[in-house]
Amino acid sequence: MDDLELFLSWKHYIFSIAYRITGSYVDAEDIVQESYLRWLSADKRSIQNHKSYLGSIAARLAFDLLKKASRKKETYIGPYLPEPIPETADTLDDEKINFAFLVILETLNPTERAVFILRELFDFDYETIASIVGKNTDNCRQILSRARLAVQSRKKKFDPDPKLHSKLLLEFSFACYSQDTKSLTNLLREDVIAFSDGGGKIHAARIPIPGIRRVISLMIRTTKKAAKSTEVFFGYANGSPAIIGYSQEEPSFVQIFTIEGKKIDRIYNLVNPDKLKGFRNKENLMKLGYLRKPTFWEWTLYQLYHLISLH
Repeated sequence: MDDLELFLSWKHYIFSIAYRITGSYVDAEDIVQESYLRWLSADKRSIQNHKSYLGSIAARLAFDLLKKASRKKETYIGPYLPEPIPETADTLDDEKINFAFLVILETLNPTERAVFILRELFDFDYETIASIVGKNTDNCRQILSRARLAVQSRKKKFDPDPKLHSKLLLEFSFACYSQDTKSLTNLLREDVIAFSDGGGKIHAARIPIPGIRRVISLMIRTTKKAAKSTEVFFGYANGSPAIIGYSQEEPSFVQIFTIEGKKIDRIYNLVNPDKLKGFRNKENLMKLGYLRKPTFWEWTLYQLYHLISLH
């Protein structure tokens, strides 16, 4: 096996570490490229464990980028959300981490996040983690303990029944595009919150929108505007069902939500084009099964259900 083949055998592992630490598809792709350049110049005879070596390179690069990004987030316009990637529940690896969990990780500082991910998801030893984040091993153990408590205090049940999640996704999408406020009222919790990440590049709400009435108004208004120029697909983002919009063959939004008590409680609207690059190449994503168009029968069944519910 030559150098390129060996690197490619660990490429997914490198990307997984980089993406989960940075929360950025673009940064993770850059880290994969930089890791390869460093791999080419390395003395392979001195490397005893290729996986550990490449994983440590990726982790150091990701941690450095995360620290730089944390300063940018302080001046970011509007809510800051992670970058989604096309990933089904079936293709998630052992380091499974869905979008809602990524949102929680944004509340940790860079060191807490890196230590938590490297230890909890990738089982790095404390000596390696300490060398990456510039702390001693005892400090890393304390940091991990704090991070675990912070995550657990915010964590809900992130794995609802897949059939329920898909069902609510379909009903929510059809209700928005048919301007069906009654159905939306039945689908959303009273304390629902909508987050819109435009980053100042696309017009979006600059603060989270709380409450069912305000969220319905937002969904109706934005969907009506998008319907004129957007092609809508159902798909997957970070293992969860998602609604993805395309305008002139480029991704224009990704919409993900979480569920509590069999109703939608959080809606994440990503419209910043810099955060949608993982959903480019629509045709290829369709071939891979990450995207599909709503079918005629789905629309018909929804309309029949809607008519029945009115009587």
